[in-house]
Amino acid sequence: MKETFIGHKCKLLNSEKTGITLELNSWSSENMVEKYSVSFDKENTIERITENQLSFGEKISKTDFFKRLIRDIQASEEKTREFASAILCDFLEFDIADFDLNILKLGIEKIIEQLKTEKNANAEQKLAEGLFEFIWSEKLNKKEELKLLERLTEINSYQICQYLDDEDYLKIPKVKKYVELNKTSG
Repeated sequence: MKETFIGHKCKLLNSEKTGITLELNSWSSENMVEKYSVSFDKENTIERITENQLSFGEKISKTDFFKRLIRDIQASEEKTREFASAILCDFLEFDIADFDLNILKLGIEKIIEQLKTEKNANAEQKLAEGLFEFIWSEKLNKKEELKLLERLTEINSYQICQYLDDEDYLKIPKVKKYVELNKTSG
């Protein structure tokens, strides 16, 4: 199996740009050519770049990887927010078992803030999905989970409403009111 360099420092061979590799995949829209999603250090952007255009350095910590994703979900460029939100969602689903809860909570705060202003439906959907992956991970105690769920009712988001429209969550009065209000106004 071919070695991949996800979560590594990298440098663009034809420039002085440096960054971090976030994922490797191929898309039909790119003729199934494998590309790394690279988050640049000095620019708040993510670009898709083939392996032969990159040199790879050391692997970064999970914490630095997470912090970079949190930075990039707040980028002004829409595509960067979309890429970062999708990768962050996967991270929250698959990579937090041994992750520092306090760092996660700080990131969750940033996700909530971004959801309040996010206008891109794809990014919004992935941010909401990531939030609920975090909730379902059971890293929070029941009191913290309840507080977070109630806090989500303060966000005007179709996606959040869809996730909260669940039998278990509707037992929470504030959530039930939020979902009912959004169903009648939507």
